[in-house]
Amino acid sequence: MLVVVLISSLVFVGVLSAANLMYWSHRTRQDNEARALARRLGTLADNPETSLFLEQKTDPWLATLGGLGTRLEALLRESGEDYDLSGLLMRMAAFAVIGAFLTSVFIKGIAGMVGLLFGTIPIIILSSRAEERAKALSEQLPDGLDLVARSLQAGHGLSDAMRMCAVEMLPPIAHEFGRVHEEHNLGRDMRDCLSDLCLRNPRNFDLRIFVSSVVLQRETGGNLIEILNNISKTIRDRFLFQRKVKALTAESKLSAIILGGLPFIVTFMIMLMQPAYLNPLVTDPIGHWMLGFSFCSFTSGVLVMRRISQIEL
Repeated sequence: MLVVVLISSLVFVGVLSAANLMYWSHRTRQDNEARALARRLGTLADNPETSLFLEQKTDPWLATLGGLGTRLEALLRESGEDYDLSGLLMRMAAFAVIGAFLTSVFIKGIAGMVGLLFGTIPIIILSSRAEERAKALSEQLPDGLDLVARSLQAGHGLSDAMRMCAVEMLPPIAHEFGRVHEEHNLGRDMRDCLSDLCLRNPRNFDLRIFVSSVVLQRETGGNLIEILNNISKTIRDRFLFQRKVKALTAESKLSAIILGGLPFIVTFMIMLMQPAYLNPLVTDPIGHWMLGFSFCSFTSGVLVMRRISQIEL
């Protein structure tokens, strides 16, 4: 009876969580579309929540966690999420409690506490989103640089050119360039604004090239329009080369996946058809040595195939 109650409770919680996730995903998508429309219509600045004049609140957990809190806050900033460090810690605690509860149902004793490791899932998700955002920013950067170069050619200043990019393009580059323009309008030096742009996006190497070029041009002089066009062309050529490399190495990567999964598939099939056939690997000491040697050989083979399928760009 207790098992039925637990299973029913888990199913109820799972369905409720899935419905809640679908609802908030739909709301978030609608809010993003509304903000994008307001930005293109020029009405986004009327929203007081986006103004840099507001006093920036410091999360109380930031000083408590020290260096760890600083790294987590930087990860939140890179991922572009709306919630703060306290929200991240609440999500981590919720995942840890749910994971510990689920594992303790199936694993008795202290070993059930291994479910606390589920608390790292929000950090893994944030890291993945930060990588996706950095990739999206790199893909948008050539078009953004072309737009900035055309604005400069039309007679606008660099700050106004970045504002034009913020209005015409989509996030994340619209948010980043728009923040640079707003900070500069508030009286901050352009060099500091661009430096903070790199600090907010440490994963993006192309952005550092752009910022370094602009700062160097402002100090030594030169044709900024030509510099931006050259950077844009270089980034596009590199993307083209990366896609060609990805297409040429697709066969070797697929072969590595097939060869890497073949031992597990064969072992599973043998366990289904003849379970006693593999017992000596577990019961006999020589079987232990064979398993260890097989594991080392398999690991070294996977690493070699991974190295072969990778090309330094």
